[in-house]
Amino acid sequence: MTDISTSTPPATQRRQSPRRPASRPLRFTSPAGWTTAITTAALLIYTTLTAGVFLDIRYVLAAMRTTGEGGISPSEIFAHRPFFYRWILAALDFVTGGATGSAPIAVSEGLMRLIGIVLAAAAGLVLHRALRRRMPERDAALTAGLAALTLAFAPVIDYLQPEWFAIVLAMGALAAALGIRSRWQAAALASLPLGLAVLMKYSTAGTAAMALLIVFAVDRVRALLLAAATAVATGLLFAFSAWAGSRELQWLRDMPYINAHAFGSEPVVASDLLQRTADYLGDRITVTPVLALLPGALLLFATTLTSRHRRVEATLVTVLLVADGLSVVVYQGNWFAYHGENLPVVAAALTGLAIGRWYGRHGRPPLCLTVLALLLGVVTPLLALVRTDVDTAVLAWLASAASLVAALVDVLRARARVARVVPRPRRRGVPVALTTLALVVCLAATVWPTSGVRVILGTVVTTNAELKQQSQSAEAAAEQVKAELPDGAEVLYLSFGQQAYYIGHPTACRYPFPTFLNVPKQLTEAASLTSTRENLRCVTQEHPAAYAVYHPSWMSLGVINPRIAAAIRNTYECPKPTLGQQLVVCPLRHPDQPR
Repeated sequence: MTDISTSTPPATQRRQSPRRPASRPLRFTSPAGWTTAITTAALLIYTTLTAGVFLDIRYVLAAMRTTGEGGISPSEIFAHRPFFYRWILAALDFVTGGATGSAPIAVSEGLMRLIGIVLAAAAGLVLHRALRRRMPERDAALTAGLAALTLAFAPVIDYLQPEWFAIVLAMGALAAALGIRSRWQAAALASLPLGLAVLMKYSTAGTAAMALLIVFAVDRVRALLLAAATAVATGLLFAFSAWAGSRELQWLRDMPYINAHAFGSEPVVASDLLQRTADYLGDRITVTPVLALLPGALLLFATTLTSRHRRVEATLVTVLLVADGLSVVVYQGNWFAYHGENLPVVAAALTGLAIGRWYGRHGRPPLCLTVLALLLGVVTPLLALVRTDVDTAVLAWLASAASLVAALVDVLRARARVARVVPRPRRRGVPVALTTLALVVCLAATVWPTSGVRVILGTVVTTNAELKQQSQSAEAAAEQVKAELPDGAEVLYLSFGQQAYYIGHPTACRYPFPTFLNVPKQLTEAASLTSTRENLRCVTQEHPAAYAVYHPSWMSLGVINPRIAAAIRNTYECPKPTLGQQLVVCPLRHPDQPR
């Protein structure tokens, strides 16, 4: 950002300032370096073996597995995710053995997480290679490395989501846009991953816009060329998806009508919207505390710039990046944590860049900010233990203010050292690897059993351990259903995808889970949608499936459109669930059976 538009300075200028001794190079062959590398690897192995994948990922995987057994391609199914994302997950599922059933669930999910780490590392490496052309080695390594580690340590609610893949693709696009010498070739090569980033979920266009903004801050001409090339590439890719999947345009048109919370679906009250946005940011910081470091990192970075113009520009670019990330969250209106996955990555990358430049200028770490990062990594997983006594959103905002204060203290301490007339004897500096270790601890605050994975309005609702218990409960309920169903029997799922993920019986409906049917009756337009009529035909067709699997707590027949509820009751006989029963097997009614 800003200063990285210049070419790589000579070694004598990179390693020392006119008034400061040479800073320590970024090395991982020292004891501190090995400690950081081993700790990082151990934490990544731990999360790979224990975290699994989130229920949204299981929803999409189950949609493709159950319909695949029924002979329907991922191109032709509705899974609330666009064409290219479905095929990316289908490829992952095939490679890890989940689609073929050759690997147990735990093994398949662990391999998926491992492939995710490889993808994040690859994105970080290519970005690092590109940044080396424009900034010192240490700055490039810290910026790209921390961005990649943020993806690798992403909480399970973020991991492998469309927003996550969009960031990986955007990092690859940034590497091409900034690392290739020819502007025309850079724009051409970067447009493909950036176009794919847009099409991961359409709302992920915000992540692509972030990448364009960063390129614009570095090289205006490259940014304009990339924007034009990306517009063309996105259009061609979308046209291909519309051609390969017969209903992509229909689903894109119909989906907004089933989102009751989308921006503009109800009157907008500015004060309420600002309050909800502030609450969301507080919740997001609680999930990924590295986001709290953003204000302090911006202050440190700004003080290393050489002019007021560049400081203003850096501040403006950062504010626009955050506003871009939040606008996508506000527009969707669901306030899900993973919608803002790009914000922690921005914070981590800027923190890495700021610390790298600070080392280059002062030869030592910003000690206060480093200590704060370490404290956030240690304290955040403990918040679930006092969840009923504290408002985590308030604590998150206090942590953000603390980062600004910590950075200010670091700046004042640095200026005090410069102002000394008689310099003190030079002491051994803190290696950059130890500062990196503190940031790794902060990033890894997402992996512990007590870490909050769902935080709503300042309260930790679900931790990693509790999420795993919920998954085990869903698996147990699925096992009960499987015991009632004949082997290989085709079913109609009136349930959420995580349950079907464990049940695994095939379905012949291209809407494997009744997303268009499970809509509150207040959304009157939803009943007339083409997609709703198609989804309903899975129930009312001449030869429906012999069994339905009904999930009452997810799809209440008393809440949805009465006409749809009546069609389900007329087709299937669903017994009343017993106490604690999650799923009900509903046999097909016989023609002469009373309704």
